Amino acid sequence: MEVTKDIFFEHETSISNDNWKVDLSYESSNTKNKKIELNEDIPIIQVANEEFYSAIKIDTTDNKGSTKSFILSGIDGAFILYPKSKGENQYQSVLIKNDNLILSLGFTLMSIDLKTLNINWKIRPDIAEVFEFYELEKDILLRGELGIHRIDFNGNVKWTYSGKDIWVNMDGKPEVQIEKNTIRLLDFDSQEYLIDFSGQDIHDNSKIEAKRKWWKWKK
Repeated sequence: MEVTKDIFFEHETSISNDNWKVDLSYESSNTKNKKIELNEDIPIIQVANEEFYSAIKIDTTDNKGSTKSFILSGIDGAFILYPKSKGENQYQSVLIKNDNLILSLGFTLMSIDLKTLNINWKIRPDIAEVFEFYELEKDILLRGELGIHRIDFNGNVKWTYSGKDIWVNMDGKPEVQIEKNTIRLLDFDSQEYLIDFSGQDIHDNSKIEAKRKWWKWKK
């Protein structure tokens, strides 16, 4: 998905697995020509606050060809819906896990049962906004603005890791890289952190930085 200026106002995406195909269409409260109508003809699920118009129309089709539609409304915060990326570190903001739809929406991470259209759980794990997430073993690794959060698929936060600054890198470098047994993180100023899958520091970060500078000088 190409990131453009207008993508934060409206965009569409699709995602599927063996059991489901899900089409998502997003409109923010600032969209000029609104197409999503909130009425009694389609189920509406309130995410956060009814005063927020921003909404997502979701059309689902199961493997038997049965279709359902519903709308998520009352969403606060900015976000982009995208399925799993390609490459080594695969990230996403929407995922189908078995019969459940997982979404990272502004300030809210939530799970919806696609069979019943009931909310399994919804949490706001970060003080600020949350962004993309990664599949880590049998859990989710979620990048928030202030914290990196490991969350299981029942919505339980196992641990949160915070650095010296926010997890938004101004040099355009990846903030999260999952390696063989470690997670490498970069903050706002490209300060590097190396932690294990339990959220514990592996090395002193100042030593990592010093080693990197020494290696650069030696070369």
